[in-house]
Amino acid sequence: MRNSQLFNIYTRKNFSSKEEVLSFLESEGHKLTGIDSSEFKTKLFQREEQGSIEIAPGVLLPHFESSSFIKSKVLILSLKQAIQHWSKEICNVKLVIVILLKTEEKKSIKQAIMEFTRKLADDKYLNKLMNLENKNRNEGDDFL
Repeated sequence: MRNSQLFNIYTRKNFSSKEEVLSFLESEGHKLTGIDSSEFKTKLFQREEQGSIEIAPGVLLPHFESSSFIKSKVLILSLKQAIQHWSKEICNVKLVIVILLKTEEKKSIKQAIMEFTRKLADDKYLNKLMNLENKNRNEGDDFL
């Protein structure tokens, strides 16, 4: 996977728990943005405490900003099987989209992320993201 791209898509991953998903995202986040694994988990848990990260049934959008990132990234993770129990309030998770925003990011990157997040209001678009197959999509930039 090319690390220069803003979007990184991981399709039809087979995880059975929230912990497995978080471990994968933590590892990828570290490789792609340089975030420390303890900072990743801390920020993610803090974000969940602030309010629900579920933007549609089965779709999570955790996001946070950090000055420690070497670059911004959007990680899109579709799951082969739903995570039945994410938290007390969230169940049947099929899609996790993590936005890792570098503090004082370029305007063009922020604009690309904003355009992408606007598309997430469309149920058909979310469904397409949930059902992406492993295909060579140049990290999905043409689709996104």
